[in-house]
Amino acid sequence: MRHQDKIKIKRRRRRKLFWLFAAAAVCALLLEEQVAVLYVASALAICGLMMVLAFSNLQARDAEMQTATIREAADNDMSRYSRNLSRGKRRAA
Repeated sequence: MRHQDKIKIKRRRRRKLFWLFAAAAVCALLLEEQVAVLYVASALAICGLMMVLAFSNLQARDAEMQTATIREAADNDMSRYSRNLSRGKRRAA
């Protein structure tokens, strides 16, 4: 088995343990009737999710803007190049 496969298996195990622990914590809080703590935890989790979504959209937007800028620069260079060629043809004629 390759080293990368072993690392993937360890990561999967850690994820499973994390979710198992989270589910056990929620169940324990429900059994002890600590609903207020669950409300606060869920509000914080939603805020965290919103932050992740906001930053991921910013990253996609930046990549899109960069691509548009590169295309624009390439189009400008091509139009300058074609103008220079047409000037050269006029001079030669």
